[in-house]
Amino acid sequence: MRMHLDAVSATAATTERPPPISPFDAAILEHLTEHLAGEAEILYEYRQLAESPDAPVRYLAQLILEDEERHHRILTELANQFRSAASLAEHAPHVPWLTNSTDRHGLARSVRRLRKFERRDLRQLRKLARQLRPIRGSSLDPIIVATLEMDTRKHLRYLRELHRIAHKR
Repeated sequence: MRMHLDAVSATAATTERPPPISPFDAAILEHLTEHLAGEAEILYEYRQLAESPDAPVRYLAQLILEDEERHHRILTELANQFRSAASLAEHAPHVPWLTNSTDRHGLARSVRRLRKFERRDLRQLRKLARQLRPIRGSSLDPIIVATLEMDTRKHLRYLRELHRIAHKR
């Protein structure tokens, strides 16, 4: 019996354990895990609304559902990033850590062009929103254009980060 316990102890001593998770990583991972668990219920309810016989309800619920599914995927990727760091094992897919660009000049050129396009798009959407004001109470169009404006501002935010990456040394 003593030999068996010694063998188990020796095996346990040589088995590598992942390093303890930092308090920061643990807190973020806990938050993300709880958020993801709560979203499962929400996704179900949005799926129910997306099957509504009422066209405007169905349309808006489908748009929200698409966003929520993307949010769920991104939150899973964020959680996997922290799981990977905590366990030193790859949990894919995950949000990548920032690195230097392999083609900073090409990235900078693309970002300049895309920012110019997105800014022009934002101006056009704002103009369209003003033109749609008269039908605000009878059409979904004004709210759809408003959300397109928000998406364009989000694209500009992502492009600011890409600009930073392109100019990082």
